Amino acid sequence: MFEGPGARRLRARRLRRLVIVLGALAVALVVVALLPQERHSGSLAVPTAARSGDGKATGVVQGVLHGARSGNRVCFSVEALQGHVILVLPPGWSADADLRLLDPYGQPRATAGASTSFLGAPGAVGTAPGCATPGRLWYTTEVRRALSSSASS
Repeated sequence: MFEGPGARRLRARRLRRLVIVLGALAVALVVVALLPQERHSGSLAVPTAARSGDGKATGVVQGVLHGARSGNRVCFSVEALQGHVILVLPPGWSADADLRLLDPYGQPRATAGASTSFLGAPGAVGTAPGCATPGRLWYTTEVRRALSSSASS
């Protein structure tokens, strides 16, 4: 079948448009993926800090997680062997109204009342912003469900 020069130009123009639209869509997806994680709708703020240095864990705090809500902020703490420990989470973490600790993706990682382990590094004794009770600040790098004593024997 014979195709005239006008038809070839029209097909080439459509192909260019398709490539441009797909390229723009790919760029938009990459930009959205690189945007900083914001708190999720309905989530509550928790004490956060970007820890200086390499952010590696140097220890672990384990105990029952306690949550205290004050307005739109939840302060999480643990009564551990080290005493009263106030958790400071990495940027992007939050909490919900049920006092669950949420990771940057909005997934629950710990619940108030549950025995939980927090890898991280100790900070000074004091209070976290928005938290009333003083204690040892704990710069958390990872949250894990604590093993029960029967599982560790």
